[in-house]
This record gives sequence, structure tokens and C-alpha cells, in this order.
Amino acid sequence: MHPIIKYFIKRFFRMLLTIWIGLTITFIVSRSLPFNPADVLVSRLTSFALQLRPEELERMRMVIYDLFGVGDPIYIQYVRFLYGYFRGEMGPSFTYFPVKVSEIISVSLPWTIFLLIQTSVVSWIIGNFLGVITALSKHRRITKGLEYFAMGLQPIPFAIFAIAYLIFYVVILRGSIPVGEVMRGKPIIEVMAIAFRRSVLPLTAMVIWGWMGNFLGMKSLAMKLKNEDFIEFTKLRGAPQRTITWYVTRNAIAPQFTYLLLSLGMIFTGAALVEYLFSYPGIGILLVTAILNADYNLMLGIVYMSIVGVAVATFILDIVYPIIDPRIRYPGQ
Repeated sequence: MHPIIKYFIKRFFRMLLTIWIGLTITFIVSRSLPFNPADVLVSRLTSFALQLRPEELERMRMVIYDLFGVGDPIYIQYVRFLYGYFRGEMGPSFTYFPVKVSEIISVSLPWTIFLLIQTSVVSWIIGNFLGVITALSKHRRITKGLEYFAMGLQPIPFAIFAIAYLIFYVVILRGSIPVGEVMRGKPIIEVMAIAFRRSVLPLTAMVIWGWMGNFLGMKSLAMKLKNEDFIEFTKLRGAPQRTITWYVTRNAIAPQFTYLLLSLGMIFTGAALVEYLFSYPGIGILLVTAILNADYNLMLGIVYMSIVGVAVATFILDIVYPIIDPRIRYPGQ
């Protein structure tokens, strides 16, 4: 077998191992909770029922236990848990019973992907561009001012920044937050326009706060690289500033690319706070709803999607790193 193919297979099985470990930890934590969600649901349903005979109540309890996968011995629960999640079957939602968790997530997930891919990519491009320009610029006052601004704003927790941004937009600018619209049956162009309109506010808030980490990281890397021997040699050869900027960017971008891919892998958890504040119908607001309603299966489904997202992003990173970084080679090259 060719070493590169062997490398791909090895990394693929490592991804599956990561997902399995994450699911196992999730199972252990979920079964350690002090309450049984199936019992809670049975209590809620019986409170709405006028009168049930004992055998009907027991039959209903067994059906719900089977749906939630908590009626069997723990080792059978574990096997069913793994088998169901690898097939995408996550059981019914407590809040939206009897709708399946997979169906609920499939509705909200495209909204979060649409928002957070925009946020990650725009923040990454702006932060890295400003970082390289600042590191190589001769205008020290401007670069120092930009650096101090980023260093002063970045320590502010995103929760505080998002709330302050919302207050500024609603109270001072007197803006309005877009509300839900009927999407079914509309042309795809109109659906995309509605999605973009609803994403503008959370996108702006997340980009304003998110570019700073990329900026400071790229500036630090570029400052170190611009004094390397190969850059000094390039200057002595009389290369234009454009070439020097490209060489510095090319060698500093690999660690930043890692950050981008891992941030894309985290889109499945969503930006819970910003989606909740701006009424954006993504995974984040779904997670808040699940926590507030103690929706056991829905929380586990969102956590599972996050585990898969990070594992897949890491697998892609392992595969493409030799392409973006000339210092790294595939086995056998």
C-alpha cells in the first residue's frame, strides 16, 4: 500500500476514534444526571391525561423508555446509543415530542452554517490582512494604535460585548431586529435574501469582535518572520515589497489556517448567545431552548454534532496541511 494512502486511512480511523471517545464520554455524563428524562416526560403526559388505568400507564411508560433508550441494562443502552448516533438516530425531543432530534437539528443547522461560515471567513480574512500589513508597515503610529485597540477590546467577554452591541443598535441607533418569516414555498433567491438579512446583525457583532484574535496572531507571526534570513536575503536581492509581503504571508498563514478550520468545526454548537439575542433561528438558540427545558436528547444531539464537526475539521486539516505548508510532507514523499 502506498504510504500516502496508508496515511489517509490512519487519519480517517483516528477521526472515527475521536468521535467514539467523544460519544462515550457524552454517554457517561448523560447517564450520570440526577434525573431520568423519560420519567419527567411520563409525569408531564400523565398530568394532562384525565384518567389512565395502571396497565395503560405502564404501557405508555415502557414505550417512552424505549424511545429514550433508558429502559435496558446499561451495556445495552451503550450499544444502542452508539448504533443510533452513528446512524443519525438521536431519539425524540422532550420539548417538541414526538418530533425527532435529527429533524429539529436539520432545520436549524443550515442557518447556523450560513451565519458562522460567513463570520469565520470574514473575520479570518480581515484579521490576517490587517496583521500582515501592520507587521510590515512603516507607519508605526497607525499600527501601534490598531494593536492597542485590539488588545484593549479583545479581553472583553463576548457576552458583554454582544449585549453592549445590541443596546447600541436598538437604543442609540433605534434599529429593529428582523423577525421570522415564512420560508416554505419561496424561490431559493428570496430564501437566501431573507437568510442574509437576518444574519447581518449577528454577523456584524461577531466580525467586530472576532477579527482581533486573527489580527494579533498573524501580526506576532509576521513580526518574527520578517527578520528571518530568507526574508533578509530577499530584500538584498532587491525584491519589491509585494514579494516580501507574499513570502511572509505564505509562511505565517499555516497556523492561522488551523484556527480557521477548527473554528469551522465548531459551527455545530452555534453562537448561542448572539443567536438568542438577535432571534436568529440557528443551533445556538436551539441549544438555549434545550437547556431551559432540560431537553436531554436535544442537548446530546447538538453535542454530538459538535464532536463530529471538530473531528472532521481535524481530519481535513491533517490531509491539507502538506499542501498549504511546504515544510511538511506526506509520508513517502
